[in-house]
Amino acid sequence: MIGDVSVTVGSCVGVGFLSGKEAQIFWGNGASIAVFAVIFAICTFAIREFCRATRTATVGEMSAMFAKGATVWQAAIAFCSFVCIVTALAGTEQCLGALLGAPPLPAYAFVAALFAALLSRAGIKALKIADTLSLLLAGAMLAALFAKGGGNSAEIAIPVWQPAVYAVFSVTMTLGTSAKLGAECSQRDNATASLLSALVIAALMCAALPLCNFNAELPALGGLDLPMRAFVSITLLLSAVTGLAANVLPVTELLGDVIPDGTLRIIVIFGFALALSVFGFDFALRAGYSAVAAVGVITVIAAIRGGRRGVEHPTRLTQINRKGRDSLDKAWRPRR
Repeated sequence: MIGDVSVTVGSCVGVGFLSGKEAQIFWGNGASIAVFAVIFAICTFAIREFCRATRTATVGEMSAMFAKGATVWQAAIAFCSFVCIVTALAGTEQCLGALLGAPPLPAYAFVAALFAALLSRAGIKALKIADTLSLLLAGAMLAALFAKGGGNSAEIAIPVWQPAVYAVFSVTMTLGTSAKLGAECSQRDNATASLLSALVIAALMCAALPLCNFNAELPALGGLDLPMRAFVSITLLLSAVTGLAANVLPVTELLGDVIPDGTLRIIVIFGFALALSVFGFDFALRAGYSAVAAVGVITVIAAIRGGRRGVEHPTRLTQINRKGRDSLDKAWRPRR
């Protein structure tokens, strides 16, 4: 259970979260955090329960609930994941550039992409370990920033739909891992994991609010000394790497028939994302998150309806089940 929650929370707590940028746009007050937690828990449970009821363990297999529109939905999910990848790379570059000095090329984003590519090839167990470590560092970072003081401790007005957008965006962003974890859990475990994940994220949001100066470009990263900048940079980098590794999965699945070699697929994905990341962090957050949330709403509604109807799972999953649930780790890796 701890590993499941760590993977979900670790995929949500990324560069945008820890820098305070997402708080500035989506959840800068207590009421917004409450709205987020309720919607996130409900939507995550719906996705996990669909995967449990239909024994669906990958994003590709989830496309069965859209029947003739399966290919279009898979392309939309891959696009959403790609948006998340671009956003994480742009955020890594801007945040680490502000902390350590901006290089002439997107060197920090390149390093994040490189480590994420290696982690994505290692499987779900390695991702769980990395996510757990990332959460520990994120908690230590928030505690250290709290002890240091800073921020303006003032909440800001956020339109009510913004935390809803952020919640559905976060659910969509964790779709690949939620499918695998939900398929392996009981209904009770899915409910518990969904609720705990929402509560942990909400608790981290509450802890982050007093640290933010919402008048700054990066609200949580101002006024740090050199040792603290180095520690925060490592935390942000690991957080970005785990999020990138989780989000590259749906894109690699979609490109499997076009680019059979798994390593080449990852190189193409991250290479293209690095090129687009130069458009900046703000643009990716404001435009990208709303587009992802729109796809997420359709997905959650389809999952609720599909779970009730008992959508027939694909033949390939039956073959995986014959080999045992341990084969899910192999199925998670991009095909060669």
